[in-house]
Amino acid sequence: KDNTNINAVFPFHLLSRILLIIFLQLSIHTYSQNSFNVTVHQDTKFIFIGDEIGNHRGTINILLKVELPLIEFSKSHIFIFPSYEYAGLDGGRFRRYSLGVGYTHNDVYFKKLNLGLYLDSGAIFRMQKKTPSFGLGVEVSYRLTKRFSLSYVHQMMERTDLKLMYNEDSFVRNSSFMGFKIHL
Repeated sequence: KDNTNINAVFPFHLLSRILLIIFLQLSIHTYSQNSFNVTVHQDTKFIFIGDEIGNHRGTINILLKVELPLIEFSKSHIFIFPSYEYAGLDGGRFRRYSLGVGYTHNDVYFKKLNLGLYLDSGAIFRMQKKTPSFGLGVEVSYRLTKRFSLSYVHQMMERTDLKLMYNEDSFVRNSSFMGFKIHL
């Protein structure tokens, strides 16, 4: 088995700091001209059925994100975001902080239906350990009012905490989330 330290291969802490500085600098410009979005999502598996390893129906797994528009086009935009995910899992509390970039195309197929794609990099904190993590997400949202949209997110995340805790070989996990987006 290859026991290479993932931080030695790729400096996640450096990438996170660089992204944070870029986000802070750009947010001053972004806030002066555009609105931003706040998203709140709950893992659908934990809403309805739970899982086979002790996380029952109703287990909290919340994903929060603040989307800051970076570049606007006529029917789309590129955004940057910080995000936070919390899960009260049976095997120990899960927290993930990340920074990312995404693209949203508005009015796909018909008016008010939006489709987005994003990448992020962050850190997972679990069982008093910190591990790096990458994520990829797809979001479909439908705008109900000027300030409110229903939203579905499917994310694939590198769950390095599982590799560390359980020595699993396959540690990329898929999750589906339902929630809403508030346009401020």
